[in-house]
Amino acid sequence: MMNLHFDNISKSYKGKTVLKNISGKINSADKIGLVGANGIGKTTLAAVLARREVYDGGKISCVPDHGKILYVEQYPVFDADVTVYQEIYRVVAASHKPTKDVKATVTKALHRINLAEEKWQQPALTLSGGEKTKLALCRAMVSDFDLLILDEPTNHLDINSYQWLEDFVTGLSQPLLVISHDRYFLDNVVNQIWELTGHGLRVYPGNYSAFRMQKEIEEDSLTRQYNKQQMKIQQLKEVINQRKNWYSSAHKAAGQNDFYRSKAKKHAHVLKAKERELARLEENKVDKPVKAVSPAFEIINKNINHNKLPQYLLQGKNVSKSFGDKPVLQQISFDIKRGDKIALIGANGAGKTTLLKIICQLDQHYSGHVTINPSVKIGYFAQQLDNLNPGATVLDEALTQGPTVAEARLLLACLLFRGDDVFKKINQLSMGERGRVAFAKLILSGANLLVLDEPTNYMDMQSKEKVEAVLADFSGSMLFVSHDRYFIQRLANTVLVIDNQRLHRYDGDYHYYLAKMQEQQAKAKVGADYQQLTDTVRQLEIELAFLGGKLNGVLDEEEKASLNERFLSTAKELNKAKQLLSRR
Repeated sequence: MMNLHFDNISKSYKGKTVLKNISGKINSADKIGLVGANGIGKTTLAAVLARREVYDGGKISCVPDHGKILYVEQYPVFDADVTVYQEIYRVVAASHKPTKDVKATVTKALHRINLAEEKWQQPALTLSGGEKTKLALCRAMVSDFDLLILDEPTNHLDINSYQWLEDFVTGLSQPLLVISHDRYFLDNVVNQIWELTGHGLRVYPGNYSAFRMQKEIEEDSLTRQYNKQQMKIQQLKEVINQRKNWYSSAHKAAGQNDFYRSKAKKHAHVLKAKERELARLEENKVDKPVKAVSPAFEIINKNINHNKLPQYLLQGKNVSKSFGDKPVLQQISFDIKRGDKIALIGANGAGKTTLLKIICQLDQHYSGHVTINPSVKIGYFAQQLDNLNPGATVLDEALTQGPTVAEARLLLACLLFRGDDVFKKINQLSMGERGRVAFAKLILSGANLLVLDEPTNYMDMQSKEKVEAVLADFSGSMLFVSHDRYFIQRLANTVLVIDNQRLHRYDGDYHYYLAKMQEQQAKAKVGADYQQLTDTVRQLEIELAFLGGKLNGVLDEEEKASLNERFLSTAKELNKAKQLLSRR
């Protein structure tokens, strides 16, 4: 098993410090999630630890020295003219893992990542972004390594691909370091969070949700410390002012009188002691915590709360769409009701963006009917962020929707544009920042139905959480496409799934959808006996509860032994029935 230690690692690019005195360790049982703002140096740290980058200062040590670190980069690279099959074949053939049949191992691995067989003989370089990510992860699955480092492994993957990736990393016996903005993924696979900030690296035990709880406790504690210190500083300043006045008065009154001169000297000693105490406090001052701006409920819902909307905002009947000879949607029907918060999910290329454009009437080349109530105002968020003026400022863009300057600045502050940030030009912003500007414009537009296509793409975790906070307070309706399962679970009360050109509706949150999918898979496996097995499990659970209650009563030895035997027999039978149901 591998252990890695690093001390005081520093790294600069062209004179700009990216990492400064970063220290930490990776132990054999660690599954670590590395988080932090975009541009803070997460990929640089990962590349340094993986020996892909040379560092300027510090020390890295591994036990054993020859331990192999496998680094799967965010944008995987493949050799020219190497096919998908060849790429995995040569890794399996070179592996030290015991493999009786190389071809069978390759086939199994490619099937596991759900890469279509017709893709296996084409050059790896010709794959889509998501397919390249799958292939890079497949390469990792069949490789030898002592430490695995993954840089944004869920990027470009569709929601159906997450399960095999999570199964793979949770089943690892080797340590893992993963950079990810996918909070649901981090909740499921890591047992430790590293947060990289401008002040260094902090380690938090547990998954992402545990990290967020610890951060909230820290922030509350810091606020209390700051308030307490500010109160102490204010008290000391008041005491010092009083002592200065007393000393001045006493010194004047003392003249040549030794008694009064002695009293004045005491005031001077106390004054100097208080000034020294104040200086120490000022030197070790707790920084003022950055207070989260309220999600500005009234601004978010300014044009919604006072307008009565009908029950059905929008309805689609028998909608079909093809691109040339390729059908994408076939005879689908749907509706969006007042209060719906709908997540639209499906594999890449399933037609999610196409359906959003049809609903927004941006694509009118389809068959069937879409009826939109006249009182509905749709606000559309496109992945491309093509509705921003590159030469305008952040504030200018927000003001195009008609709010007051105060309203625009408050909402922008909720979305992390504070102070002079609002005067930055759009062409100076990162893609994540542009996404937040486009989102602010959408909210300020007064739309009562938001149609969002990957609204948190390019955003770091803090930005995602700010957008979520605003959407959680939005009292209108929403239809959104997202691969972020944490985002979906927090916001959706309904899930729509596009599968094989059809649309399926699940009236519940994301966890409800997952439970229904598991139930459907169980039914498919068990077949006609599913309902009978379900009834058997329910009956056995009732009987087990009854027997448990009887065993807790006053019994003679013979009766107790008989009941205990029945209890154990029923428990075994129940376990067997549950195993039959859970097979999938």
